[in-house]
Amino acid sequence: MKILKALLRLAACEILCLFIDITFAASGSALIKLICLVCTVLIMIFVLADFSVKEAKTDIKASRMNGSTINKAAIFAAGGAVTVPSLISWILLCISAKGSSFEYYPPHKLLNAPFLQFYNIINSSIHAQDLTNTELAVMLVPIVFPSLAVIIPYLFICGKETDK
Repeated sequence: MKILKALLRLAACEILCLFIDITFAASGSALIKLICLVCTVLIMIFVLADFSVKEAKTDIKASRMNGSTINKAAIFAAGGAVTVPSLISWILLCISAKGSSFEYYPPHKLLNAPFLQFYNIINSSIHAQDLTNTELAVMLVPIVFPSLAVIIPYLFICGKETDK
């Protein structure tokens, strides 16, 4: 159930971030792009961290009621699940960039809305073939952010609870 909830939260923040990206798309200013990037990444982090904190509190309450320890495997699975869509999208981008017959860079940017401006800063082209290997490698970095936004707050809340 945590996996489905995490994926729904990820989808919600993608839609919200896409709305923000489209709103500021008319501006060509690097400063506006940077501000938009910070805002969308923070939205993604806060939406996923909110889910994580609520799940941690629910799990702490359940463990107190039945006297068991907190099973953290489900949150790690949810953290991994929110990474999968971006990872698959990045793999498709790499295939497209290496001379495939389909163009995937524009859909990749739209499907990874919190980082759309990051991708535009790296390479504003609309063609995947224009991406270098270095740019593709740098585009792999944001894939871990959703996972970290789910796992770290959960572990922090659960760790704080066990310190009491």
